Amino acid sequence: MTMAVGFLSLPTELICHILILLNPRDISRCALTCNIFWLVVRNSVYIQYKLEIYAQGLISTGSATMNSTGISRKTLCSLKKLASLWRSDFHATTTFETVVTTATTWQPMLPIQDVKCGLWWSHSPKEDKLYIQGCGTNLMLSRTWSIGYVEGFFTTFDPLQDLMVVCSKPDDRVTVTDAEQNHHVCRVQFRLASSQRPHPSAVCTSLECKHTFDAPGHYRAALSPPVICGDRVFIVYEMEDMDNWLVSGTFIQVINWRKGYVNRHFLCQPDIYDQHCFYPVDEQKFVIIGPEGSIYLYTLQGLDGPPQCRIIYHPPTIPHLSLSESNIVVRGHPSLLGKAARPGLMPSYVPSLESQIMVLEFLSEAGDAILVIDMAIFSDMALHSDMLVEIPWSDWGPQYACYFPHHESYDISVFGSKMAYALPQDHIPDPGQRLEELSNEGYFYVHIWDFNKRVIALSESVNDPDSPDLHICKPGQIIDSSGKDIFSNRAYIATVCRTSFPTAGFNIFLEQDRLTVTWVLHDEISIRVVSPIQTEAGLDLTE
Repeated sequence: MTMAVGFLSLPTELICHILILLNPRDISRCALTCNIFWLVVRNSVYIQYKLEIYAQGLISTGSATMNSTGISRKTLCSLKKLASLWRSDFHATTTFETVVTTATTWQPMLPIQDVKCGLWWSHSPKEDKLYIQGCGTNLMLSRTWSIGYVEGFFTTFDPLQDLMVVCSKPDDRVTVTDAEQNHHVCRVQFRLASSQRPHPSAVCTSLECKHTFDAPGHYRAALSPPVICGDRVFIVYEMEDMDNWLVSGTFIQVINWRKGYVNRHFLCQPDIYDQHCFYPVDEQKFVIIGPEGSIYLYTLQGLDGPPQCRIIYHPPTIPHLSLSESNIVVRGHPSLLGKAARPGLMPSYVPSLESQIMVLEFLSEAGDAILVIDMAIFSDMALHSDMLVEIPWSDWGPQYACYFPHHESYDISVFGSKMAYALPQDHIPDPGQRLEELSNEGYFYVHIWDFNKRVIALSESVNDPDSPDLHICKPGQIIDSSGKDIFSNRAYIATVCRTSFPTAGFNIFLEQDRLTVTWVLHDEISIRVVSPIQTEAGLDLTE
């Protein structure tokens, strides 16, 4: 016992040096033994960097090519090269380009689009068609599917699991005479996106979602699109009482599509939910954005238990950071679980919550804004109590969030800890600065902002922060509606692509070292995939 106390009394720097010599599993075990080890592991950038690489499954078991931290030299060089591609001054090279012809593409309303695992896809609700385009050499990944014959109301696509979820349209009116009887809400089908056959990993080809009412009457369900996260599919909906013109509450259908069961749960009162403000953290946790911009963190209790609201994070007192004053768009990239179901997909990986961000886009007449939130705030370490905890902005905002002015014409894409942002050349918004709309006849430049604390700390340790090759930025102070200062101590790295892109009808999508830019004109969608050109600095890192 004397030896243990003596070891724990060593300086923190020495404990850190000893721990980093261990393999990642032993480091994790040490962190669970006492608060001293836990704090050292959590606060050391180098230990966290090692654990993150281990979590990616990229640490070699061989000893001949390992460095002092236990990371293979080849792996470490590859990761550093990838990080170096997004430099503060880089040009892009086109790696893929094509045009997809649709029948109902029009402006100014752009079609629903997304890019995942190197696949571009678009759902055309008017046509009831799903367009899938492989952005690479594998032409077999490209498909066009007609989904109208199942009266598809919502379609969600997960290329990693080759899964397409089709949710049927709910009844316009449900007449309830027996309050204890289950009534149909919708039917959800699980298909292979590559062939439209039933998904072989699903026990059932489809499941019916039902609802039990508290009282007789006439009702209507207002559904949000299904959200896929690993083995779970979430469908959030409001139940409207048509006799009294009231919303009786917000509910959630939690579906395990692999095992073939669905559970309905009451989620919250109708005044704290908007259909665009649901975001899954992982299979067990999700957040919703409340009417005043508050962030509600929920956890599912066991396999079949109801969701429990655990923490409420309150925003600063700025009027347009609320649902009552603005529309809110949630942007992020939830963890991709499992491995690619098909060959030919671009390797797509998002690490642990400590290396992810979520961006809340607030659009209002008073002024637009974005709030960048470190997803580490939603980790299991934050769940200390089973009782509901409310946390004011002053206790979480400065450490975990950054506030920026914004304009809705400046498109955003999030991947891991990075955010791609369409801005004028060299332009980084100052706190409180009002941004102007991008001209439809002009050009924009894609900025890459990285909020990963470990990447920033490593950059500061090996580079000069004043160097023109590295832009380490920090949001300044702004004033809230009561005259108080709002500030953030979170730094971020800002890089800019010197290659310009035309503004009219564009969308951007970021994935690892690839940026996909699309333009819409009449009945055509042009797709271009670009990557940063390899620089001399990146080549040097391979030596």
